[in-house]
Amino acid sequence: MKARRPANREGAAGRAPRSKRARPPKRERPLRGDEPPRIVVPPPGPRSRAIAARLRAREGAAIWGSDPSPVVWSRARGCVVEDVDGNRYLDMTAGFGVASLGHAAPEVRDAVAAQAGRLTQGLGDLMPHEARERLVAQLSALGGALSSVLLASTGSEAVELALKTARLATGRRRVVAFKGGYHGLSYGALAVTERAGFRAHFKDQVADLAIWVPYPYPYRCPLARNCGGCDLACLDAAFEAIDRALAGPDPPGAILVEPVQGRAGGVIPPGGFLRALRARARERGLLVIYDEVMTGAGRTGPFWAWEREGPEAGPDLLCAGKGLGGGVAIAALLGRPEIMEAWRPHVLPSGESPHASTFYAHPIACAGAVAALDRLSSAGLHRHVERMGRRLGEGLRQLAARHPAIGEARSVGLLGAIEFVRDRATREPDPARLSRAHARLLGAGLLTVPGGEHGNVLLLHPPLVLTESQLATAFRILDRHLPDS
Repeated sequence: MKARRPANREGAAGRAPRSKRARPPKRERPLRGDEPPRIVVPPPGPRSRAIAARLRAREGAAIWGSDPSPVVWSRARGCVVEDVDGNRYLDMTAGFGVASLGHAAPEVRDAVAAQAGRLTQGLGDLMPHEARERLVAQLSALGGALSSVLLASTGSEAVELALKTARLATGRRRVVAFKGGYHGLSYGALAVTERAGFRAHFKDQVADLAIWVPYPYPYRCPLARNCGGCDLACLDAAFEAIDRALAGPDPPGAILVEPVQGRAGGVIPPGGFLRALRARARERGLLVIYDEVMTGAGRTGPFWAWEREGPEAGPDLLCAGKGLGGGVAIAALLGRPEIMEAWRPHVLPSGESPHASTFYAHPIACAGAVAALDRLSSAGLHRHVERMGRRLGEGLRQLAARHPAIGEARSVGLLGAIEFVRDRATREPDPARLSRAHARLLGAGLLTVPGGEHGNVLLLHPPLVLTESQLATAFRILDRHLPDS
């Protein structure tokens, strides 16, 4: 008689019993990017809280705020973000403006995948690669007169490249910077960032580079004037300070400015500010540096925000980043060739370049940015942003008319801001209301960013591919959930 095969722990003949077999994981339905918000568990849900607790225990405290349990993102597509608990949100943040073409933009995704199968790392400054050449050519064309390019990985790095370039070109170390400005948190960028909370603990390490001057903030005049409209008197005050510094022993060589102050609260200066600034700087032989890390790549309508004021407003150097790559980590400094040539005499005796980094012109980032720029520079997207920008502005004005807690709602292109006040007459900032608004909107499925010098501004900078129906959904949620008491 034939011996029976002994059963093992998995069952007879080595096969798992049908009831014990592991079931394949449930297939996740892909996101389309146009799904409506859906809250299945009040955020942050249990999985978000658990992940946040583990991260908080192991991760450096530098990136943790006061909220012990933020929402933990799982996946995203277009203008839709899903968290690990299955909640879906309409994204009005674009990941701090980075996902300019929406999350997982197909053209960027495909270019990154193709490059990852071809070349994932180069040799920094020593040996270039094909994707780097394509990206530099695109940026050079988009820069116009700013046809010379240096690549970077972050906006902070691009700002520091601008500071270095200005130093080499002018022989002067100091820079005029604006109060309320935000340019990054690495040491060079922090030296020209006027935010006490970021600078306080590092004052003795941050270089004394900046000469601070007032920025035109029409809703909150920096000169405390009540003239009924911004007449740029603050620019007169700024150049009085600049002229004093120019006559001193350590004069500035450049002026650094954001065309719109982002982190300060979406502060939009009056028309003509950049043209006037540029003209006065030229009279004094000062270089003009625009920080377009937030406003560039079509955020305000034209590809560069300064273009809204015409060619007379053009800068000498321009810092770009965030949305430039459509989701990949890329930034750049663009400059006039005669200024950027100031680097050439400083090549090291060994032949090494005077500026380099391991991930300079990272191939995957370059390939993704090339694909993103093809679309970001298209006339069709430009028209879409202009049209949606008008809708955003109209909706914000209507929202402000219905909610007395809104002191001012302002926008340019697809960059909007809602400023909360305790009283419209006194314009006293109301950061507590912003905190409540941010939490309530999150619970209703709308992602926003808190900001402002006084912590009282709700910032809206959605992906540039936001649709009219998605914007209408955002306004319905805002109208219903903004706290009026």
